[in-house]
Parts: sequence; structure tokens; C-alpha cells
Amino acid sequence: MEEIFFRKSGKGRQVLLIHGFCETHEIWNGFGEKLSEAFEVFAIDLPGFGDSPLPEVPFSIQDVARKLINWIDQENIKSPFLVGHSLGGYTALAMAKQAQKKISGLCLFHSTPYPDSDDRKLNRNRVIEFVKKNGVDPFIDTYVPGLFFDKKHSSIPGVSKIARRTSEKTLLAYTSAMRDRLSSIDLLKEFEKPLLTITGDNDSIISVESVREFGHLAKTSWVQILENTGHMGMFEQPGKALSILSDFMSNARA
Repeated sequence: MEEIFFRKSGKGRQVLLIHGFCETHEIWNGFGEKLSEAFEVFAIDLPGFGDSPLPEVPFSIQDVARKLINWIDQENIKSPFLVGHSLGGYTALAMAKQAQKKISGLCLFHSTPYPDSDDRKLNRNRVIEFVKKNGVDPFIDTYVPGLFFDKKHSSIPGVSKIARRTSEKTLLAYTSAMRDRLSSIDLLKEFEKPLLTITGDNDSIISVESVREFGHLAKTSWVQILENTGHMGMFEQPGKALSILSDFMSNARA
């Protein structure tokens, strides 16, 4: 039995919100509540974050995806639309690889199907060494503000508070798993379900150029760029992001 903490709200087409690195289901507070006015929304804690227990380490993104697929079956969730923020997008892609027939569509929310570049892998290794030496809090001090276009955004303290709940063991395990994840480009080329990609025009992690390269690979696809936005569209442009996502899920059918 999979131990996945989640919050459920609303009725209608089922949507699974999968948070990013050093986040919990709380990252969707407000955003998820608005979404639940038209959909049945499940906001989860990925294994190891929030109130979901950490699996035995090491593990891969594929391992995490397998747990979520088992959990979907366990909770009798039928054909959910997956919305994955950053790390959550990597996980959603891995779920689609393993069980595309179990989902109705996919939103890459500030995420990418590309694997880490050599430089990015080197940076992941630097993060691992830094956290081992200095702990989680000094990493969060610089990591969270870097996710936002406006470094004084009012949401930064709250997001930082959520991020500080991350244990060192979880942070290190997921950093390694993200570093070693596989490409999902071939999946998108053959993807039979609707694909929505949302990113920010000032996202420091997912470039607009890369989004324009992969965003239209799927048969049914839509790319949306949020203006004056970094990596946190649910906070930086919540109304616009919510409208885009709601419209897409309401109209797109596999």
C-alpha cells in the first residue's frame, strides 16, 4: 500500500497536482482551490516531502512515478489530468511513460522533457556537496528567491517556509534522481494525449527557447508563455495560469 498524503477538493474531471522540488501540496493552496470550482483536484505530497514518507534511497524518478501510479489505482482515480510543476513534471512524464492509458492529459508547468545537460549535472553535484557541508537552510536561502522573477515577491517567505520542511535526506535523494533522469522527448513525439506547456518568460531554469522546441511535439499541444514570470507561475501569474489550465482541460480531449 502506497502512503501518499493528499488533499482532495471539488467535483468533475479529475486533476492531479504534483509539486516541485523542495515543495509540498501546500504550494497549490489558493490555486488548487480555484481549480476545484470546476474540477476534482488531488494535491499530493511527493514521497519524502511534506507528510509522505521517504522511500528507501537511492531511488529514481521512475520509481517515484511507479508509486504514484500504484496510488492512483489504490484511490480508484480514473484517468486524471496530470499537472506537474518542475520536478513534478519530470514525475508526470515518467508516469506517462509507464501508464499513458491511465491518464487523460499532461501539463508541464515550468518543466521539461529534456534530461540534465552536463553543466546541469555538475551543478546538481555542487548542490549535493553544499548541502552535505552546510545543511538545508543555507541552500533554501538562495534557492527559493532564485525561482522568482521579482526577488522581493510577497510569496517568497511562504514558499521558503514550505521548502524548509524538506529533510536533508530527501533533498539529496531527489537531487541525485533529477540529475540521473532520462529523456522524455521520444515519449512526447508519440504522445496520444493532450499536452499543455506553461513557462515564464524569465524562468531561470526552463528556457523559453527549449519550450518552443519541445512544446509542440505532441499531436495535441499548446504552449503558453507567462509574462514577467520566473519559475513560479502559480504565484507570479496565478489568474492567467489558472485560466490557461482550466480552458485547456475543459476543451482538450484525447
